[in-house]
Amino acid sequence: MSRPMNMFRLAARQTISRRGVSTPAVDQAAIKQNAQGLVNKATAFAEPFIYYTRVGLEFFRSVAVHQKIAIPAVDNGINGITGFYSAFRNGAWKKVTLRQTGQLAIEGVKISGFFLAGEMLGRGSVIGYQIHGYGWRKCK
Repeated sequence: MSRPMNMFRLAARQTISRRGVSTPAVDQAAIKQNAQGLVNKATAFAEPFIYYTRVGLEFFRSVAVHQKIAIPAVDNGINGITGFYSAFRNGAWKKVTLRQTGQLAIEGVKISGFFLAGEMLGRGSVIGYQIHGYGWRKCK
């Protein structure tokens, strides 16, 4: 009865054997090289991620201090979500007033407005993406 082979080793062995060289030492070297490449990529990705996360958090802190915004606690969010789901379970959503509906609609418009403004900034234009070569004419 043969042992089940690790898929990573099998893939490395198959790619190396296609080149015509396949020995256990070559297999180990290929696995080590693949693992080292993966570690290098993860390390290269982690550094900018940590930097930009810190910059974003510092920016959020400075805006929150300047605008005197209280940073919400995680418990408030959890309580809000559980309250939202429990309102559907016990039928409390039927007792929503017109004023509450209006407030919710205004908040939705605010959120969608910020989303759309961010999209416009990201695209660099107000309407649509500029896709060169497909139905896009250059101005002469």
